[in-house]
Amino acid sequence: MKSTTIKFFVLAMLAGTLFISCNANDLEKKAEATAINFYQDLQKKDYKTAVSLCSDKAFADDTKGAWELALKKNTVLLGELKSFTKTSGFNIQTSTSLGTTVIVTYDVQWQYGMSKDSVILIKEKDGNMKVYRYAWDHTKSKYLAEVAESEKQAAQYMDAIKSGNYDAALKLCSDSALRATAPETWKSFFDKASEQLGTISNYSVLRDSSYYNILTKGQSGEGNYYDIYVKSNRNGADVMEKITFFQKDYDEPVKLVGHTFL
Repeated sequence: MKSTTIKFFVLAMLAGTLFISCNANDLEKKAEATAINFYQDLQKKDYKTAVSLCSDKAFADDTKGAWELALKKNTVLLGELKSFTKTSGFNIQTSTSLGTTVIVTYDVQWQYGMSKDSVILIKEKDGNMKVYRYAWDHTKSKYLAEVAESEKQAAQYMDAIKSGNYDAALKLCSDSALRATAPETWKSFFDKASEQLGTISNYSVLRDSSYYNILTKGQSGEGNYYDIYVKSNRNGADVMEKITFFQKDYDEPVKLVGHTFL
């Protein structure tokens, strides 16, 4: 009698495992189908359709409009979405607040960089899987490389001014910047800064404050702008300075177009 009970219990456990496995397999298939459709919509730049694949719970903190803007911004920063590759299994979780969720990660190749993405999908009442959260980490991206290049040139520019080599500083300026403001006027600007604020004893590029605006309109026209912030020490006092770089598109080099005191 005892062995029969144990056998029945084992059979019941196996049946339960089979049911869970089958249910998980169905969740995985539905989750992957939704994720693939989501990325295909991003490839087509059909952001409204991509957002239609999101659960209503996704809009508790961010509106549909905010989702669309965020998706568009990725395209502005990184260009065309070329390919996406699943890099994880399906992490199925359950909670009392959200219900059943599936987490899956992707490596995404863009025209001007890569991103490591995490997509969280949630099971709806009708059994379908919808996107609940979408997060990304940009890696090897062109705009990040251009920020680093702008920071490097900003340091070269400040070194040249600090040493009094104004010609070397002006070699970093764009042709349009030198046409808009003559070299002699730039040199006069450097001299006045030294007279009024003092000469530069040292400086630091504030890399955590660097800012970019990609495909935007500004004083140098439409293109990519990079604002690099520098804290200089002049006559014993700290002075905040902003150095702006510009490129018409990613295929052109960044060039210095502005220098202001804050």
